[in-house]
Amino acid sequence: MKKHLKMLPVLAVLIAVIGSPVGSARAAAPPGPFFNGFEKNLDGWYDSTSPGPFPNTGPGFITRRMSGYSNGGGYADGIASAAGHWHARATGDCNFDCPGPKTTWGGYTSVFPQGGYRTQLDIYLDVNWAATHQDARFDFSSAINRSTPATPPTHLRDFVFNAGTNRAIDPGPPGFFINASTNAGRSGAFPENPCPNPPPCRTPVHVATSGWYTFQHTFRDEAGMLAVDMRIFPLGGNTPVPGADWTIRAGDLMTTVGGNRYGLFAIEEIPDLPIDNSLRTGLCRSGQGDGDVEDGSSGKHGHAHFKGDACESGSQSGDVEETDQTSGDSFQSTSLTSATFTQDEGSQTLTMVGMGTHNSLPVAFTMVAVDNGTLGPALFSLVLSDGYVIAGTVVSGTVTIQ
Repeated sequence: MKKHLKMLPVLAVLIAVIGSPVGSARAAAPPGPFFNGFEKNLDGWYDSTSPGPFPNTGPGFITRRMSGYSNGGGYADGIASAAGHWHARATGDCNFDCPGPKTTWGGYTSVFPQGGYRTQLDIYLDVNWAATHQDARFDFSSAINRSTPATPPTHLRDFVFNAGTNRAIDPGPPGFFINASTNAGRSGAFPENPCPNPPPCRTPVHVATSGWYTFQHTFRDEAGMLAVDMRIFPLGGNTPVPGADWTIRAGDLMTTVGGNRYGLFAIEEIPDLPIDNSLRTGLCRSGQGDGDVEDGSSGKHGHAHFKGDACESGSQSGDVEETDQTSGDSFQSTSLTSATFTQDEGSQTLTMVGMGTHNSLPVAFTMVAVDNGTLGPALFSLVLSDGYVIAGTVVSGTVTIQ
């Protein structure tokens, strides 16, 4: 299974909810979550030559490849996927200023979500290939729409990672120079430019170690103005690559700012560029459910109710209740320690940890709810510190996590 991507730090889950339905990548209506790790398909991604929401600007393709795929000694030959058993390869299919594939992150929106949102993509940087291929570039943009209602929503601005291999005149070891700007293409941007548009100046970084890196955009409201944090992390890391932490303030009033537009390789001059784990998520998430739960292993039948909200700023709230209709046991939460949201290609999961009372006696609890959308029934589990457990399928009612 493709590993989950975490919005907030995940505490240990005391029980595993077994079973993952097979299906396509799933996105809630924007600004809800979108995730595709390419384990099953390319849903939400488009060739630049195929019909879709983008102009046909030239050749650019995306292809699924198995972990360990070999391209005969080319870029990132034989590498493992960033997670799971599959990843994708982006190819501009030319050597100079080629456009590449793109994603809609599950759909455009003109509504900026409460608390802001994030997009990110894992990209593999092959330093050995860079050593023999000078000044080869890719520009990856995450764009935002205007707030003006329109069908489709209208474009406001691009926020672009400008990346390129060393040129012949560059000193030091081979690798990739990377910077952040609002421009793309060889005529509009240059990875080593110390003063890209808009000001102030931003120092480019040089990555000289091969591996998977997470390219992340975070869109947020900063005192009524749009601010976009652009960071690059080593795969699985929580600390950016030294220097790869830029914030762009382009002067956009939040009253003019909408929601996500595309993720686009505006230029892609590197054949077979590996990408993985494409993600869009709100910085604030919510989940709620109310329904009957059947635990097939124990024979328990319970009624559960929960609601959980959490923002990356640290605010969180929630409530969990469960009544065992077989034994008459009753649980009510009294305080919440954490509400954690994770996602996979076919599901959204909410884990809540805290304190409560079980038959009027104090206990610690861990609740896990899984929203499988149209792919299968929702799942629910509740584990209490006194040994009570119920885990099973939600057989009536609803579970919604977004």
